[in-house]
Amino acid sequence: MKPWITVAISVALGVAACSQPVSPPADPVATVRTAPVSTRSLDETVTAYGQVEFDPAAVRTLTATFEAQVGQIHVAVGEAVSAGQPIVTLIASPTTALDLDRLTRDAAVAAAEQARLQRLRTDGLASDAEVATATAAAATARQASANLRRLTGGGRITLTAPTAGVVDSLPASPGALVAAGGPVAGLGSTRQMNARLGLEVEDAQRLEPGAPIRLTGLHESGSLVETRVASIDRRVDPTTRLAAALVALPPGSPVLPGEALKGEIVLATRADALVVPRAAVLYEGDQPLVFVIDRAGVARRRPVTIGLDQGDVIQIIAGVTVNDRVVVEGGAALSDRMKTREAAAAPGATAPAQSPAP
Repeated sequence: MKPWITVAISVALGVAACSQPVSPPADPVATVRTAPVSTRSLDETVTAYGQVEFDPAAVRTLTATFEAQVGQIHVAVGEAVSAGQPIVTLIASPTTALDLDRLTRDAAVAAAEQARLQRLRTDGLASDAEVATATAAAATARQASANLRRLTGGGRITLTAPTAGVVDSLPASPGALVAAGGPVAGLGSTRQMNARLGLEVEDAQRLEPGAPIRLTGLHESGSLVETRVASIDRRVDPTTRLAAALVALPPGSPVLPGEALKGEIVLATRADALVVPRAAVLYEGDQPLVFVIDRAGVARRRPVTIGLDQGDVIQIIAGVTVNDRVVVEGGAALSDRMKTREAAAAPGATAPAQSPAP
């Protein structure tokens, strides 16, 4: 074949190839998983921390009925005691011992004077009025001495537990001087205990008595107690800057005095709140957004306003409507108006419902 013929054929084939139309590239299609926007009743809660304490109204305080010294302490703080169990032994202080001796002497002197005047009355040397006055004085002195001796047990007395409970405090140590009426021991009842939980000031202002609360011990396998808030202490602690919720624990609650607790308190309930799975919410800077898949399978970028965060779901206040399908997997790779297809369901899983085509 002549060279010029070969060149002509090659040119003709090149022109024919260039004249064929070129197919445009296909639009990208993202594989995603979706879930519907649904409604749910949500509890708006606040978390507070505190500890178990004895109900102050049920704490029994043992006091010294006379000025005394602590002779012996028979128990330890935190010890469970039964009714009638010895708690503290008190002995008369030097001042009380002097009072005992003085009143004993006064009673003996008054009795002797009464006897002397009675003898004189027999001899006609004393009047009936003098004898009556001496008799009354002797009785008063005798009664005063007996009262102090009974009060002090003759100078040594042991205070016992008036009821079963737990030793909450022992403010005086052995040998310490305690004034009359001074406390020597406090006993709390495990059947009457409270929880005191610290609250931020703004939460304390919104919280009302009767709000449901779930209490959990902070230790491993902490016990759970469900009850209600009894009252709100709106005084702000100067150290913690917190107010407090007071919770009366039901009798038999599986908690111990002083135990640390976490409380989940329900402030309000929002019925029929719009919610989406947590994975559906993405962020662009500080702006939360979701991708909604329309009936044609196209992703639509929707800025949203979020409300309560309930762990597995997030409330959406604005930006979506109920039954919108939002992307829960694959959203990070999407852009607005991108075509999508639903990922195949995992083996054994139920495939999400598909929206009908327009």
